[in-house]
Amino acid sequence: MKIILQSILCLSTILLASCNTTRVVKPLEKGETRIAVDLGGPVVGFPIPMSSISGAYGISEKLSVFGGFHTTTLAYQSLQFDVGANYSFLETRKWQPGISGSLILNPIIDMRVGNSSLFPETAFNLHWQVRERHVPFIGLTNWYDVAKGTVELEKGKLIHPALYLGYNYEGPKWIFGIEAKWLNFNKTLMIPQVDHTSIGGKGAAGVYLKVAYRIFKTE
Repeated sequence: MKIILQSILCLSTILLASCNTTRVVKPLEKGETRIAVDLGGPVVGFPIPMSSISGAYGISEKLSVFGGFHTTTLAYQSLQFDVGANYSFLETRKWQPGISGSLILNPIIDMRVGNSSLFPETAFNLHWQVRERHVPFIGLTNWYDVAKGTVELEKGKLIHPALYLGYNYEGPKWIFGIEAKWLNFNKTLMIPQVDHTSIGGKGAAGVYLKVAYRIFKTE
């Protein structure tokens, strides 16, 4: 059992690049603030319950900023944060998808040895607005390991991509979301003692849930 738990922890560690739902799919309204809780992870018979909390703020109708803290990383004595901005390149109209992109920085601090790393990330989203409250979306995100200091479990590669498909229900105050991801789809992940779900033998599949609350919204 101990070996299995260590292996699950190992899988979670190498897939930190995608341990939450997409922070902001499309920009918030100007002046809107929201807080969110995420839960979910790679599927090993069940989604690993990785968790995070985050906040976002709408600076303008096109630009939003956000930041988050990953609570699960404390289990292996690490601190992980993310901070970024989302910009709308094209608004959705009827069945024409909206297009948005995010630039993100992901600092990780290993409290065991005092090391720290910074992983840049880019993300691009196609999203639709269906009957005001329904927002289906697809996207691609890439983490960049600029150090590439290790080849263990193929972690030494520059790019760690993930494809995702999701849906958000956006009520007046509450937002609920679900998201499926194909994590590290350019790699074959061999994790001892853990039979994780992959697609075509590549990467790992993950499932994630989001609950968010709008604290303030301008009229």
